[in-house]
Amino acid sequence: MQHTSNRPPNVRRTAWRLAALGAAGVAAVLALGTAGTAPFAQAATVTLNPLDPALGFNAFVEDQTVLASTEAEGPIATGGDLLIEGSYNVMIHTGTGSYTAPGDSSPSALVVGGRIDFGVDPATSVVQVLNGGYVKVGDLSDTDVLNTDQNGASVNTRLVSEGAGYDSTPRVELTAQQPISSVGPTSPIDFDAAFAQLRENSALLVGCASTVTMRDASGAAVAKGQVAPGQQIRIDLEPGQTNVLEVTGEDLNNMADLVFPGVRPSADTPLLINVDTSGTGGEFDWVVAPQSPISIVESPYLLWNFGDTTRLRIAGGDTGQGSILAPNADYSDVSPTNVEGQIIAKNASLGEVGENGGEIHHAPFSAELSCDSDVEPTPSDTPSTPANGPSDSTGPSSEGPGGNGGNGSLTTTGDSLRPLIIAAGALLAVGTVVLVVASRRKKAARG
Repeated sequence: MQHTSNRPPNVRRTAWRLAALGAAGVAAVLALGTAGTAPFAQAATVTLNPLDPALGFNAFVEDQTVLASTEAEGPIATGGDLLIEGSYNVMIHTGTGSYTAPGDSSPSALVVGGRIDFGVDPATSVVQVLNGGYVKVGDLSDTDVLNTDQNGASVNTRLVSEGAGYDSTPRVELTAQQPISSVGPTSPIDFDAAFAQLRENSALLVGCASTVTMRDASGAAVAKGQVAPGQQIRIDLEPGQTNVLEVTGEDLNNMADLVFPGVRPSADTPLLINVDTSGTGGEFDWVVAPQSPISIVESPYLLWNFGDTTRLRIAGGDTGQGSILAPNADYSDVSPTNVEGQIIAKNASLGEVGENGGEIHHAPFSAELSCDSDVEPTPSDTPSTPANGPSDSTGPSSEGPGGNGGNGSLTTTGDSLRPLIIAAGALLAVGTVVLVVASRRKKAARG
């Protein structure tokens, strides 16, 4: 006699479906779990002032700096050695020093993380530190710090080669009598931390999507890499947002002018220019085209980002309006061309022997950039600002770009997958139990 199951077929089908759904869910969640903390394939919004780690210095250099000519309106900081190869004036304007080292009564005008090299000895090799600024030196070997002259009279502080006299050259001379003990040997700035953050900021900005279209004099669009020699380029900025322009180094040197016919850069309408120098192997000799009609008034809101550049040389042209972010580059200026903004570089030669460098005018970058970047930030334990010595160090930023522990990333973590794993496992378990019960009842009915 043939027996039929006491459980309807649709129940068995439902049980199979529950088990299948649970198995599929577990497989899918395990696949996500395998990715660990891999980011979703979408851009993260970054919002930052990318030059904050530079502490307002007119020139902020990771390693070695050469001072040959001519002057910086604001202060200079270098993490490595300082080579004196000519006459140079530092902090020639009052009120430009925004960083004061712990324990000091005056702002730091010249910070040297390494030592001072007095190897060149022409009579004109004098670095003047003006407007009462202080000097900080990390390594005072081969250096004498003097605040009395050869007659024993009390005078303004000077740094000279070891064993040389107060009036010897090369020298660093101050317009203040800085306490000798406060000169060094210590560097108040953590250059390693600062440049780790500056490089991350530069990389994040390289990933920002372009929002600005280059156009020729007739209004026709000009694509990145397609600027013709001698061509005038016009750009229109969208007010009230960060504007991003992508160009190649060849584009910059081909431009006759970069014209702003309407809106100009401002605090709420900053301009980021990402410069791609891969076409010249990361090395770029820049002949700066006029940027009309902007001036130092707009310079604090314009940033040139040379993220992939390893050598950047200002070879001539017009004044460069805006700050230069080139944290991986050996920077040099061998032209009277001025820069109105900050210079961030790995190494810097401000002028060379026999070549006059341009002036660095004090217009520190003062805008907050906000854009969607497709570059994944580094983990959140990277400091958002450099440590300023043991008594003034800062910890990891709890809220950085994107408000996600300082890194602005969008991630899938094991904790966020746990509810999915539980739900999928429950489906699998329920389906399995129903199938077992149905099978046993079917066998009992046959018996």
